[in-house]
Amino acid sequence: MISIEVTNRPELAREFIAKVGATFATVNDDQELSRKLFGVNATPTNLMIDDEGRIFFRTYGFSPGHEKSYAAMIEYLLARAPKLGMLTP
Repeated sequence: MISIEVTNRPELAREFIAKVGATFATVNDDQELSRKLFGVNATPTNLMIDDEGRIFFRTYGFSPGHEKSYAAMIEYLLARAPKLGMLTP
């Protein structure tokens, strides 16, 4: 899982990440590719995207504890991967 910073205010993003205790990597999207490719228009937008670019899960916002729901969704998608036509490791 990665976080994509789209506000072009990386310092504000770092403060938010520290405040909520997020532990995933963050990258800066100063060319707005995530908006163009995946319709990201709110911060934070959380997407689970397969290797073909299909979005299977989208949420907005983040609070401590959300990572549990992300983990559950990942487990669910991995279990269903063959039925959904997703590649598995």
